[in-house]
Amino acid sequence: MPAMNVSTSVRIGAGFFSSHCLAQIAPGLASFIASSSKPLELLVSPEISAEDRDAIDRGVSNPVGVIEQTATRLLADAQLSPSALVRHTLDCLSYLVASDRLELRFVLMQRGMYHKKMWLFYDGNAWGAVHGSGNATTRGLLVNGEQMTVDRPWMDGQSVTKRVELLVSQWDRQWNNENPNSLTLLAPQGLRFAGRHGNEMQVPTVRDFWDAWRADHEAGLEPDLPPNYRSAPAHVLQIPAGMEWRTGPFRHQGRAVDAYFEANGRGVLEIATGGGKTRTALICATETQERHQGPMLLLILVPSTPLMTQWADDLREFGIEPLLPSKWSPDSRRVRFEEVRAGLAGGERRTEVLIATNQLFAQDESLRALIDELAADTATMLVGDEMHNLGTPTFLNNLPERFDTRLGLSATPVRQYDPDGTDKLFDFFGQPVFDFSLADAIAAGCLTRYRYFLHEVRLADDEMNKYTELCEELKAAGFRLEDDGRTVVSNPKIERLLRERRAVLEQASGKIDQLELLLQEHGASNVQRTLIYTSAKPTILGSTRQIEEVNELLSRLGIISHQFTNAETSRADAKKLLDRFGQGDYQVLTAMKVLDEGIDIPQTDTAYLLASSTVYREWVQRRGRILRKAPGKEVATLHDFLVIPPDPGSDHGKAILRGELRRAEEFASLAVNEWSNDGPRQILSKYD
Repeated sequence: MPAMNVSTSVRIGAGFFSSHCLAQIAPGLASFIASSSKPLELLVSPEISAEDRDAIDRGVSNPVGVIEQTATRLLADAQLSPSALVRHTLDCLSYLVASDRLELRFVLMQRGMYHKKMWLFYDGNAWGAVHGSGNATTRGLLVNGEQMTVDRPWMDGQSVTKRVELLVSQWDRQWNNENPNSLTLLAPQGLRFAGRHGNEMQVPTVRDFWDAWRADHEAGLEPDLPPNYRSAPAHVLQIPAGMEWRTGPFRHQGRAVDAYFEANGRGVLEIATGGGKTRTALICATETQERHQGPMLLLILVPSTPLMTQWADDLREFGIEPLLPSKWSPDSRRVRFEEVRAGLAGGERRTEVLIATNQLFAQDESLRALIDELAADTATMLVGDEMHNLGTPTFLNNLPERFDTRLGLSATPVRQYDPDGTDKLFDFFGQPVFDFSLADAIAAGCLTRYRYFLHEVRLADDEMNKYTELCEELKAAGFRLEDDGRTVVSNPKIERLLRERRAVLEQASGKIDQLELLLQEHGASNVQRTLIYTSAKPTILGSTRQIEEVNELLSRLGIISHQFTNAETSRADAKKLLDRFGQGDYQVLTAMKVLDEGIDIPQTDTAYLLASSTVYREWVQRRGRILRKAPGKEVATLHDFLVIPPDPGSDHGKAILRGELRRAEEFASLAVNEWSNDGPRQILSKYD
């Protein structure tokens, strides 16, 4: 109410809206209506009561009558009466709409419902914002247990200023119907969809609007189209309006697209995490579609379910609701694939997009049959995300040759331990045609800068003894090379021994002790937005997995955390878990390998690398996880644990140090604190 008293503009966004909430803010609302020349702006989902729908409809369809009928009840001295507003909320809603003092627009989503909850206030000089979980309803304001944030840029600092600027910008896009994932309807257009719908599955969507519009069009009753829509959209990919891909920080995307087409639609793009490789691939797909001008099938293969969800979100921005066969039953897949085949069979311009996991593609014959049986005039494109994962016999021994164009994506496409698999992948997808490294991404501003801290951890005597024992077994088995991360062997026994020897270093017990000291020094309550990477290898000494030791430590310190491994990513609530981490419900995520590839958690700004392998790809991916840009995030922090052998001068000690320093040198080379007094060079120089 105090904010509305001094505001010249007020904007309210709510997934659920009720006119009864007007009674709760009556004094402030009456003051705003009396003093401001601008209407109250309201963005809501169609989830309103039938009574509110009728009240809005009266204000829209009979404004003169509404004003005449309600003015005497609502006005005192020609101004809206707060006490009358409390008593006559429905009449007030009709009156505000009829008198143009309230401008209401409905938002339909591609899927689900509009669910924002925000109040934006402008006093002529600055914006303020209240946002969180509470809807614009009586229960949301007064009854429920809700969490709301009050942002005051004029006194709360730069991060809040940026957050409010982002909220205002998002509002403008939504209000002006510029959000590609939704449709914003003026009140007269949206009323036909408004009213309680029982459950979220029945909330009207963008497709419902266009279906209704087409029905009216065919009956000769075509209504006005919503703002910024010239015609009903075709089922094709469209590059989002305003997306900069030939200018600005992401201008490398334009060069990557050009390189792909110069290679005749086959090639691999080496784009670092955060460099926008997903959107670059979708631009390539859109351009391929435009060159074909006929039916087209785009198949995107991903290694994990969370990646599938992220691709689906990006595709909606490009105007298409993708199909996710990995989430369907076998019987449902066969039926849906028949629908896809029928939709592409007419020869008309239409693009269908399927996103499937590598595992499904290897196992599901109906998916392969769909591709093989498409008509010759249907263009086909395959995108392999994290394509190095496809270098397995199940894929390489049954290559899908039907695809006309093929695009491989990976920050590190070379399979470090498998040159034959790498060559076969390049033969299928094409050679690497564009490279945009982690250093390039940081320099271009696509990724945030980072500080890197090294912490020395002494290898215990029993751990050194086990390491030496494994070295002797490797020597007896005929392995005499240094394990520099590039070693390729075909002997299963040697591979096992190498894996166990690497595990000894990854699982060094001193790392847990050092981690505890660092967390205590930082303060348990101050730990936020943190990832802790642990070893994925079987335990070598002891019976407790490293991730379980870390989870127990965090619990003992009172730090709220959640484990994120393959078990969690296979569950339907994986996205919710990541969202809750991003919102701050969990201070820490503990992970093994699953967070290495592609999963976006941009809010993360701190990581502890307990397990750093010899695989260069993981060095790139793990930095990429915490270097994503996010509002208010200026610099990220990485903590690495350098294993020091009991006798660094011995042969085995030198071998351990060479491997540890190789990784540390790579990480240090891009750190902003490389040469600082507390930086990594102070540690590295001791072992030169």
